[in-house]
Amino acid sequence: MTLLTNEEKELLARAAGLMDELLETLEVMQDNELVKDLRAALREVEEGKARPLDDLIRELGLEGKV
Repeated sequence: MTLLTNEEKELLARAAGLMDELLETLEVMQDNELVKDLRAALREVEEGKARPLDDLIRELGLEGKV
């Protein structure tokens, strides 16, 4: 006897994943220092002060290692 169909199991797994994401988001939002740092980082990206991660990996000689 099956209690849940495969579709229902998939929906439950997706709902659990979304709940985890929501809890993580709430946790981040409660950390004022982290939110401040994230806003500053986003501002730097908007100002063109950031560079692609691939460029940094290449400069550090970490291609294929990361």
